[in-house]
Amino acid sequence: MLKKPFTIQFPENPTSGFSWDIATSSGLQVMRDSFVPEEEGNIGGGGYRVWDIQVTSQGSQKLKGTYRKGKQIASCFEIIIDAE
Repeated sequence: MLKKPFTIQFPENPTSGFSWDIATSSGLQVMRDSFVPEEEGNIGGGGYRVWDIQVTSQGSQKLKGTYRKGKQIASCFEIIIDAE
């Protein structure tokens, strides 16, 4: 089993009204969820949504993300983790 958190990141531009929502199975814990701007001081610019995830239970774990603005979905992902 992973003893250290792993990191994933996806592009995001909150000023567009779109943002990432993620959901994890019970064997994963989000340790950090933050936005990192691509350029410091660039107001209204894009960047990356960054998550540090810790595996807390063995077995098949799932992480799902949806990039949305209200009900409008622009993108989504699903990651399956086989935690032994």
